[in-house]
Amino acid sequence: MKLKKIMSAILAAAMLTATMAACGGDGNSSAAPSSSTDGNSATNTSAPAESGSGVSAEDLSTQEEYTVKIMYFGDAKTEDTNEVAAKLSELTKAKYNTVIEMVRVGFGSYKDQANLALNSGEKLDVISSFGFVPATMMSQNQILPLNDYLDQYAPDTKAAISDLDWQCVTINGNITGVPYNIEKASSIGLLMVKDVVDAMGIDWESIKTLKDAEPIFEKVKAEHPEMYMLIADFGDIRRPLCIDPLGDENFGVLEDPLTDREDLKVVNLFETASYVDWINTMYDFNQKGYMQPDAASSTESANSLLGAGKAFSFITNIKPGIEAEWVRNCGKEVYIAPLVEEYSTSANIGLRWCIANNSEKPERAMQVINEMYMNPDFSNIFIYGIEGKHWKFVDEEQGVVGYADGVEAGSTGYSNLAWGAANEQISYVFEGDDPDLWKRLGEFNANAPASIAKGFVWDNADVINEVTSCTNVLNKYVKALQSGALNPETDLAKFNQELRDAGLDTIIQDKQSKLDAWMAENK
Repeated sequence: MKLKKIMSAILAAAMLTATMAACGGDGNSSAAPSSSTDGNSATNTSAPAESGSGVSAEDLSTQEEYTVKIMYFGDAKTEDTNEVAAKLSELTKAKYNTVIEMVRVGFGSYKDQANLALNSGEKLDVISSFGFVPATMMSQNQILPLNDYLDQYAPDTKAAISDLDWQCVTINGNITGVPYNIEKASSIGLLMVKDVVDAMGIDWESIKTLKDAEPIFEKVKAEHPEMYMLIADFGDIRRPLCIDPLGDENFGVLEDPLTDREDLKVVNLFETASYVDWINTMYDFNQKGYMQPDAASSTESANSLLGAGKAFSFITNIKPGIEAEWVRNCGKEVYIAPLVEEYSTSANIGLRWCIANNSEKPERAMQVINEMYMNPDFSNIFIYGIEGKHWKFVDEEQGVVGYADGVEAGSTGYSNLAWGAANEQISYVFEGDDPDLWKRLGEFNANAPASIAKGFVWDNADVINEVTSCTNVLNKYVKALQSGALNPETDLAKFNQELRDAGLDTIIQDKQSKLDAWMAENK
């Protein structure tokens, strides 16, 4: 079909882009797009030179049969997930003599179940880092470095991803996972339900900061007392702040990361003026009844609250196609007012597919990750499920799909999350999205200004005990502070003191010294 030809052409261009980025830059100026960031890639065009057992590229299907178990997130029925795994196995069995087993876990319990699987020694091969700090996963020996496997078992994937993106997932020389090919920049906005905004004649575009929403909340609350003005997602509220977390940790950040300067000072996020101003605003909103009650302990998703008509607004990430994604998620059209313009840091290359340390055959897991990243047939099944049961073509020529007849978002047995796949940009576009969505996403990634510290990834191994202790303190305070449930005038100081007692200053000193060394080497 026409789509396949387009995908093949763009893959060649994307591979060239990645090669040029690797040869021409030091990874410290603007962000280089990874494979397919300006479009779709095509099929898996080459195989590894040989397998670990001496099997040549031409007869990988004669390897000993092995089952690769994949764990990732999203709502799905077990029987549907098993059916999708069987369909994927048709591809991998023919090519690698590999059977796919899959487990999907709901967002609210994914991290706990994944942790249990990683720490118990149960059968597990491929896992998403969603909800985890990969540096901690590596220091706790939960995942394997991929250095020894990429060249031999996933050369296409390695070549398709830019050197800068690989740098952003490398800790102390160890490649921790294959980065998702999704949005690679941060932009934050206030999402509002469109029908309420339109009916009340609200000037939503006037919102430039979160404080600007107060008169709107007051107006909407008076008209719709049944709605929460601002909600959390499983207890989490996104921070509308422009900072570089210098990795994936909350402990020690770089303020004003887009201003080029030599002195990069690591500071405590929770004492910065921007953070204090934000949580004071959230506390004020809570006192005025604008916040979802018990937001910090909520086990409900933003999707369900918005879809049920219980919520007016939510702080969300922004990317091309995000409005259509929310329509699919909650059935509501939305407006989104930008609060933070797009920019990129190493943390934006955060989600990755990892090989579990308890994988019996990591090389076979790597072959499957290569299929996930490079093979559109694999990706489309992985994302959308079974054609005719979960999805159907809406416009095959343009590569646009929708739910199968009689299926809706709330009734499907296999929810589709394109962003949860290794490389959404080789997949079909879902109905309601722009057919040029992947091109627009590539431009978004390429054009976002980069932090002056992009490429630095902090290795927390030297202070892992302090990180664990500070994380316990964080879990005690941060959701309640950020939902406005605690008074910053009294509780913020307690929070920061307990962080210091748990070793925050040691963490910041460690991060500062490693950032200084990285700057000396790379600037």
